[in-house]
Amino acid sequence: MKFSFKILSAIVLLSVLILQCKEDDAQIFRAYVEGKISYSDAKFLEDPIHLVKEKKIIAETLPKESGSFVLAGPYDKGTYRLELKNYKIKSFSTDTKGCKISADSLSIEIPSGETYVIFNDIVLK
Repeated sequence: MKFSFKILSAIVLLSVLILQCKEDDAQIFRAYVEGKISYSDAKFLEDPIHLVKEKKIIAETLPKESGSFVLAGPYDKGTYRLELKNYKIKSFSTDTKGCKISADSLSIEIPSGETYVIFNDIVLK
């Protein structure tokens, strides 16, 4: 009888934990950014592209040979950036209003509330 009670208690506890995790996940939004980068140096393909919010990487990927990429990461509010560590951005095109190249040209700042952004073309210096 004690053994059955322990198993039942463990099942109930596990169920509660699983349900709690599901509820927490429902409160998390996603930032989704995709695009294509024009480049002349194939070495660019070896460097990761990041989504960064408050100095924390929320998503990372490597570009495909075509220069295309897709990133998705957790997002709640505030601005965030599409960041290239070693390559400066010359220009970009997107339908999303308010995006701008950072002062150091290493990232594109994405305004608060924009959770789905498509960059038609990002041109590197």
